[in-house]
Amino acid sequence: MNKVLLVFIGLLTSPVIHANELHPSFPLLDRNGQLVMQTNEPFSGMQTCGECHDTAFIANSSDHAAAGIFGDDEPDCLVCHSDAVDVRSWGPESFDPDGSLVAGTLAIRKPRDENCAQCHGLVSNDLEQPLTISVDPGRRGMTERTGQIISPQKISNSGLNIAGKESLTHAFDVHADRVVGCVNCHYSLNNPVYFQQRSESRPPHLEFDPRRLTSADYLTRPLHQLAKGSSIHGLAASGSENSMRRCESCHDATAVHQWLPYKKGHFAALACESCHVPKMYGPALQTLDQTLVDAEGQPLRHYRDVEGDPATADSLIHGFSPAVLVRENVGGERKLAPFNLVTNWYWAAGSPPEQVTEEQLFEVLYADGRLDPELQRLLDKDSDGSLEEKEFRLESDTALARVRQLLEGAGFNNVALAGEVTPYSISHGVVNGQWAIRECRTCHGADSVLGGTVTLSEFLPGGALPEMTRHAGIGAGGLINFSADGSAWFQADPGAEGFYILGFSGLDLVDLAGLAMFLGISLGVTGHALARYVSNRRRPRSNGATHKVHMYDAYERIWHWLQASAILLLIFTGLVIHKPHLFGMFSFEYIVQVHNVLGFILLINAALALFYTLASGTIKRFFPDRDNFIGRVMEQAMFYSKGIFAGDAHPLEKTKQNRLNPLQQITYLAILNILLPAQVITGVLIWGMQEWPQLAAALGGLPVLAPIHTFLAWAFSAFIVMHVYLTTTGETPLSGIKSMISGWEDVEEHHGKTDSVKETAHV
Repeated sequence: MNKVLLVFIGLLTSPVIHANELHPSFPLLDRNGQLVMQTNEPFSGMQTCGECHDTAFIANSSDHAAAGIFGDDEPDCLVCHSDAVDVRSWGPESFDPDGSLVAGTLAIRKPRDENCAQCHGLVSNDLEQPLTISVDPGRRGMTERTGQIISPQKISNSGLNIAGKESLTHAFDVHADRVVGCVNCHYSLNNPVYFQQRSESRPPHLEFDPRRLTSADYLTRPLHQLAKGSSIHGLAASGSENSMRRCESCHDATAVHQWLPYKKGHFAALACESCHVPKMYGPALQTLDQTLVDAEGQPLRHYRDVEGDPATADSLIHGFSPAVLVRENVGGERKLAPFNLVTNWYWAAGSPPEQVTEEQLFEVLYADGRLDPELQRLLDKDSDGSLEEKEFRLESDTALARVRQLLEGAGFNNVALAGEVTPYSISHGVVNGQWAIRECRTCHGADSVLGGTVTLSEFLPGGALPEMTRHAGIGAGGLINFSADGSAWFQADPGAEGFYILGFSGLDLVDLAGLAMFLGISLGVTGHALARYVSNRRRPRSNGATHKVHMYDAYERIWHWLQASAILLLIFTGLVIHKPHLFGMFSFEYIVQVHNVLGFILLINAALALFYTLASGTIKRFFPDRDNFIGRVMEQAMFYSKGIFAGDAHPLEKTKQNRLNPLQQITYLAILNILLPAQVITGVLIWGMQEWPQLAAALGGLPVLAPIHTFLAWAFSAFIVMHVYLTTTGETPLSGIKSMISGWEDVEEHHGKTDSVKETAHV
């Protein structure tokens, strides 16, 4: 009661803030609780706002305060809750003669995007003034780290010098264009309007707990920990990571992606931003070189795909495609998402090693504002007395040694050069579907963005490669290497993170083994055919008596050609899917659909054939006769290896009931009982991964199923080569093909060698 009375008296007698309609007026107090107008001391948010709010609780429950945003000072409420964000003290000019604050000087309200922009980068809702880069690098925040610009302004209307911007008629960020503010997603975690109790603190029997914070409680003790995404640069409130609203919080992606095949599979593997953030047009760092600082104490900054200083009019921003790494979202989902990679070079000293700050390095390198003369001489390659940007870098061993010497002379020990690559997640800069990635080959192909090469640094101080920093929730599998020109680059490897992308991923060993098998069979067949040709020219075969046998029924012939066509087309379409970059004229999306249809045709046709052979009893022809089986196998093998070159007759006479020799029976048993079922099963599992992900995962998922499927396709290809060649070993090279068309085959008579019933043609 006394506090309320004091506030009331203060409102009547003290300088008051003329606030907005939703916030009452209140006295302006300093740290000692005295009126600012009387003491002329800096304003204190803890004292002033503490008349109504529990500012001690707020200060202790603020992720910004915990991260050291305010330094040693108390949290400044005005930074987020007013327009006068940079005003921390009040002079006589701030007050009217009656002691009240000058009207319009300050308005108390909930945070707006402009408040966030002070620290977090380029955020602007101004559609009238073309957007430019007016803030210094140290205050560009997320724009500096990622290239993100939050603005509803169309890129083509901005004041930035962007290559080809006249064609970029979409907004920098579609959410800003839809008037979605920062706090709509990055809300206070206990705000009654936005708060949803986290599952780990919610009773297990409740899907949602309605017993939420009341508005009165929130206004008195608001939690100043804001919802945030997966952020590696967050220094505080790690428990609130992945608490912010994500795409799926507002959008039902399945309803608007009717064109996308395998929707569930794509949504399980890809973050929405992977396609909806195709390119960034803000000035994002590529390299931050803190091994040297200039005369103003600033390190050398090199921006990704930007010519010149992005804050100047003569710069040119080309835009860059983000790197795609693995990001773990709330719930444990691991998805491919866009990142910018920033390489930071710096000096480390001490034990354990700590980074030498820019301020410390400036004190070591400069005396009276002048660079150390010896270092100046070592850096000045053209000896013109001045250092150009390309000269201001530690590329020589002597220059490196000089800086190390200066640091050690200043009392630093265990001085070492360090380089690290930090991935920064990109979640803004989202575009609508018209501008999003829709071409399948962007990911499914040898030049996939998922394994693209990203430049890290134009040079390597000391010749040492930087190391990728490791952060929980970010998978950065890949290779860091350097080129002949001294630049360093990174190539992502989704496979190292457990992802298999059709058309991009693959096991080289599988392809090499399959190709070796195919080429081996092809070369063997070619050699065998040439030997037959030469032997027949030397000793022409004398054809004996033959008779016609109706070898294949109409259904068998139709089945054979349908199955052969399906297999050949499956092999071809499978090759396109496996190596799409070799077949640029074909649409990856439609080839996948055709492949799936052909697969089901093959499956249905095989099932019908199985039913037919069982119902007709002809399945017996596939099983070898146990009587003298080994001897017959050897006899047939000797014919193919020797007798066929000497013009000998086939060892066995073909009949409708006995048309497969022992070697063919073994081959078909392997094909029908091992090869075909394995190919069908792996194919169905790959096709059905989005419907039965658990089943496919239990068998190893795509990283296991796809290589097996690929190798079996190679085996089928090799079998077809052998199969087609063996059809040429009949009475004539084309007799086997003709018989599968007409059903009739000329069969050599084997007098006295078989008791099989002859089937003659009725003409």
